[in-house]
Amino acid sequence: MVSRQNSRIPRNIIILGIVSLLTDAATEMIYPLIPIFVAALGSGALMLGVIEGVAETTAALLKLVSGIISDRMRKRKMLVVIGYTISSLIRPFTGLVANAWQIVVIRMLDRVGKGIRTAPRDALIALSVNDKIRGKAYGFHRAMDHTGAIIGPVLAIGTLIFLILALGMTDLVRVLRWTFILALIPGLFAVFTLIVFLKEKNEDFDPDKKFRFSFRQFDRNFLAYLSVVLIFTLGNSSDAFMLFRVEEAIQASGAFYSILMKTPLLGDLVKRIGDIKFQQQLINILFLPLIWAFFHILKAVFSTPLGSWSDKIGRKTLINIGWGIYALVYLSFALLDRLPVYWQVPATFILFAIYALYYAFCEGAEKALVADIVKPDVLGSAFGMYNFTAGLAALPASVIFGILYKNFGATIAFGSGAVIAFIAMVMLTVAVKNKNNPGAISP
Repeated sequence: MVSRQNSRIPRNIIILGIVSLLTDAATEMIYPLIPIFVAALGSGALMLGVIEGVAETTAALLKLVSGIISDRMRKRKMLVVIGYTISSLIRPFTGLVANAWQIVVIRMLDRVGKGIRTAPRDALIALSVNDKIRGKAYGFHRAMDHTGAIIGPVLAIGTLIFLILALGMTDLVRVLRWTFILALIPGLFAVFTLIVFLKEKNEDFDPDKKFRFSFRQFDRNFLAYLSVVLIFTLGNSSDAFMLFRVEEAIQASGAFYSILMKTPLLGDLVKRIGDIKFQQQLINILFLPLIWAFFHILKAVFSTPLGSWSDKIGRKTLINIGWGIYALVYLSFALLDRLPVYWQVPATFILFAIYALYYAFCEGAEKALVADIVKPDVLGSAFGMYNFTAGLAALPASVIFGILYKNFGATIAFGSGAVIAFIAMVMLTVAVKNKNNPGAISP
């Protein structure tokens, strides 16, 4: 039984949650607008796949190195601060690129920061919390992260409207550039919060024992889990493709434009801005941050309670439920443009609502499972291995998805992701054991 005192979220985790909230607010001022920005610069799905794949693989490589270093140095806060600082300073440079390929460089450097901070941060969370509420702690952290991802698109929408209405900007590319540059502000607040308020936890370890990284530190069970994560990630392309898919379908059908123009007050307001072409472009741009904010509202609401479910019903069970939802959503996105025009907008909201449950079920449980099946003195390395494995597959996953999308269409691209998810579910059930969290825990 877990006492009420021991079930409270510790201070360090709250601080790390606030930092993630501010950082994600900065990130999500930019991320949902990237597909439109890439298209405006003359590129498409394949370039988007390269951008996202290179970004995530870069982060993965550094997550492994950073995790190993954090276990050796036991100075996890320093690495976390360095990582958040790099990302916060480099991200706004997205607004200064002249060609789509240059976004690859910016996203890569942004993910350098993420790679440096992620494994030591995850280890700090594990070391700061009672193992009986580990799933709850990771779920809380993800909920704060998703709350920031709600604030970010709202800030983006507010910034876009301000630049257009108050400052009279009518060049949408210029408007996007300034929105990206202003993302610097919440990022700087995140770094300040981290430096001032996060406290390093003193760890119990033998100072005479030299730390050496080796795969032999991890048993076959953990390596089997990493293999399953690798398989799943090969079918888990960047979420930017979902936004690209929505933008493609909605723009072609004019569904959101038709709805908004029939709305009292809003329709009249839009008619006063530029010509019809500009109005259509503006409305399509605003729709992506709107749907992205809605998506993260649900992720924030469900991450903590569903993350804590893994403490009760078992990590593997929760992960498989989430992966099943993922497969269902991917199959549905493949058919989005086949719906009648008047169904496309509500269907988009419904699909993103269901997709939010995939994240809520899986994000906390997947990390808690890592902490369950490895020794505490190699947590940083273990999280580095976990993140490295997921990121290693991110580049081929997104590039292959982009190739399939470009050459065979959305149905084949999204359908292949769904099939791979089903395969991973079977492998997780059969190949991975978790003696520390086999199922329900007695209340």
